[in-house]
Amino acid sequence: MPLGVLLLALPLLAGQKVEVKRHLPPPPAVPVAPVRVVEGTVERGKGDSWKAAGSEFRLAPGESVRTAGDGLAWILLPWMRILIGSDSIVGLTPSTVLSAALEKGRVEQRATRADILKVVTPEAEVRGRGSVVVRRDDAALLTRVSSLDGRFSVKTRSGTVVVDPGQGLLVAASGEPQLGALPAAPGGLRPGKDPSYVEKGKPARLTWTSAGVGRRYHVQVLTLSGDDVLLTREVEVAFLDVPTRWPGTYQWRVSSIDERGVEGKSSASGLFCVVDQ
Repeated sequence: MPLGVLLLALPLLAGQKVEVKRHLPPPPAVPVAPVRVVEGTVERGKGDSWKAAGSEFRLAPGESVRTAGDGLAWILLPWMRILIGSDSIVGLTPSTVLSAALEKGRVEQRATRADILKVVTPEAEVRGRGSVVVRRDDAALLTRVSSLDGRFSVKTRSGTVVVDPGQGLLVAASGEPQLGALPAAPGGLRPGKDPSYVEKGKPARLTWTSAGVGRRYHVQVLTLSGDDVLLTREVEVAFLDVPTRWPGTYQWRVSSIDERGVEGKSSASGLFCVVDQ
């Protein structure tokens, strides 16, 4: 603006009231996803700010759940159930279209045939319908996807890979994705269909047939209906002693984790009964 015009404008502006607009911070995200803690130590937060979580709470977009080595929790959305395993960090993406973001550890997601689930890691974006296990090794920068039931599309830096039921995919930060078959489910479960009985307070020993050298196993204990997972453990031997806290009849099942770190489908279910003395 020429100096003369500016000097003429100053007297006019002197009598006007100048309004200064303040940039207010965006409103906090609204908690939308119910979370239920099943067992162990579970925290909520983001970044370096974490606090102990109650037995039930709601998670907001941009917020995460962190489990300890004994922790287990569910994120329950109308179209999707997310089981968060031990030693994991899982959050909701800060967007209007919600999806799970896995920083490390294990999630098992289940969605109906009518709904699409989505889970993202730094190496992959998984979309599809059905049941899927996603594991992320944050030290190795490696994501592993196991399609238990359903078909999933996995977007990687190298392109999109379709993972059919019974297939597993390894996605590294560098290199081509590796697609292969899931390891077979263990057999020889004891107790099996005929339940064993154990007194409350004494451990219930669960055994199965070893699937070979270098295998690990993921064990789940569920309610009799099979709707709720009550306990999960990972072991390197073909047995597990489960603590018994409450009387009742429970299901249990086990899956193999092969040398690649890919988890397979679960075995058939066995049964055990916890009785009072």
